[in-house]
Amino acid sequence: MFDPDAGTQEERDQIERLRQQFLINKKKLDIHCCGDVLMRTKLIKESGIDLLSEPPMRVGQEEDVSYEAVTTTVRKAIRLNRAIQAWDGHWPAEIAGPHFFTPPLIMALYISGTLDTILTKEHKKEMIRYMYIHQNEDGGWGFYISGKSTMMGSALNYVALRLLGEPSPLDIDEDSALARGRKWILDNGGATSIPSWGKVYLAVVGVYKWEGNNPLPPEFWLFPSFLPYHPAKKWSYCRTAYMPMSYLYGKSYHGLMAQLLILLIGTNNDVHNCCKIYTTLDHTIIQNLLWDGLHHFTEPIVRKWPFNKLREKGLQRVLELMHYGAEESRYMAQGCALQIMCFYADDPNGIHFKRHLARIPDYLWIAEDGMKMQSFGSQLWDCTLITQSIMASNMVDEYGDSLKKAHFFLKESQAKNLKGDFTKMCRQFTKGAWTFSDQDHGWVVSDCTAEALKCLLALSQMAQEIAGEKAEVERLYDAVNVLLYLQVHIYSLDGGFAIWEPPVPQPYLQMLNPSEIFADIVVEKEHVECTGCIIQALTAFKKMHPGHREKEIEIAIEKGIGFLEKKQQDDGSCEIVRKAVNFFLSTQNSEGGWGESFESCPKEKFIPLEGNRTNLVQTSWAMLGLLYGGQV
Repeated sequence: MFDPDAGTQEERDQIERLRQQFLINKKKLDIHCCGDVLMRTKLIKESGIDLLSEPPMRVGQEEDVSYEAVTTTVRKAIRLNRAIQAWDGHWPAEIAGPHFFTPPLIMALYISGTLDTILTKEHKKEMIRYMYIHQNEDGGWGFYISGKSTMMGSALNYVALRLLGEPSPLDIDEDSALARGRKWILDNGGATSIPSWGKVYLAVVGVYKWEGNNPLPPEFWLFPSFLPYHPAKKWSYCRTAYMPMSYLYGKSYHGLMAQLLILLIGTNNDVHNCCKIYTTLDHTIIQNLLWDGLHHFTEPIVRKWPFNKLREKGLQRVLELMHYGAEESRYMAQGCALQIMCFYADDPNGIHFKRHLARIPDYLWIAEDGMKMQSFGSQLWDCTLITQSIMASNMVDEYGDSLKKAHFFLKESQAKNLKGDFTKMCRQFTKGAWTFSDQDHGWVVSDCTAEALKCLLALSQMAQEIAGEKAEVERLYDAVNVLLYLQVHIYSLDGGFAIWEPPVPQPYLQMLNPSEIFADIVVEKEHVECTGCIIQALTAFKKMHPGHREKEIEIAIEKGIGFLEKKQQDDGSCEIVRKAVNFFLSTQNSEGGWGESFESCPKEKFIPLEGNRTNLVQTSWAMLGLLYGGQV
């Protein structure tokens, strides 16, 4: 529980200084993400590790980098990582940034009447701080904290601020932050032009008609599983988002009507009305015809007897799937806010709704820029990379108990298999995998599994007094089984590995993408990064444990390498070694570093940071690539 009066006056003053420094960095350096300095300051103090006795090394512009300077720098970095490690072995870190995480949670608590129960006055104060800090100069909010203003970010954050108790813009100064936010929304088409995901949220809050949404029939979940367009074949995030949306749509559920928002919404309920600012893709004519057909012909039929029996059956099937997913994830579910809405709509006194409320604190994160809802966390992923970094230093005297604790966390985080007949619940086997966060989450992530396997293999070669007890070899076999399944399954395409589940060879289904803001979300596909991680893990495993599915591993590695070579691009940005090295050298900035915009991901080509700025992490990755490419 956050206590604003906790600690000494000196400590509270320090927190305020850190908050002010964040604002300075944001204004002068255009840095929008926090540095987690509140958490790190607390962990460093609790660790008792002295980080200041050895001064930092500084190398002048014309100086050569000495062995002593590098050694001192690495040693200080290890000590810092030891100091900010949690007691259970992972390294806590914020994983937030999108502006569509926190508002839906606030809406879910509002419609369920639990807003004041779950969030204290201080919670609300810090959430309001976060939203105002990341408001753009033009009055709007981006899709993410450093993005240009969009209708999705602006409308959702405006609604959230009003639900948190901020006064109506008509009752305060027209130059106030909230008034500028409302003006941006109205100047750019109004809240009814929010993308379809936002329309769902506004309908649930009670200020938008469900007739203004694209149809999301829950009956789709009753289709025979062999059909190529069965929802179970969709990408995991796609189906876990649209599953609860289809439930809410099928029930036409409206929560407590937010009268305080009427000034924002207006009366237009245009299904196809979508603000074009920062939308990824437009719906095709075929898509619009499909939705219009469902809207004008199918929906009027399934809402009347006797066809409404089919609607009820579809709703029960969706509810069954959500119950199963929630239980298997211990209520750390994908789409937490949507599921809270669904379970409250189904039974306000139900156990599933109450259990979701109990886990809300696990989603909340406070930093120097305020409080926000993050995803289910990146604990496992961060732990694997930091563990490998510490081991790579070979500075045994500096390890302390950090590797023991990390080893414990990795072993405890390995997933068990799902209960019952999970295939009937539209899930696939998980035994031996690792997730992005921890065991609770329960969804396989291929590169996390590969990196965790690499860690366990390396730690098994170290003395027990340094790394702790080795993992049982059967658990390593389980991890290999998962990795091979993600490639050799019947759905395998070119030999690459997907992220969550085996790739689905139906790219044409992307044409039916219901979202305007997320591209390529309909089916799972293969990825270069995942494939590279898994090749490394399988190679390391094969050397240390020859004999276990050895031939299958050799074939998988060969197919994976073939996939990487097929993905080669002319500029070398995904390449065999020689051209990859040339790519690194050609993209190096004038001061010696590297920087890449996140826009490279959706556009699938290299895009440097604006102004050719350098980023520390990307510089480190580039240097690793050059080192492994034999450039030293």
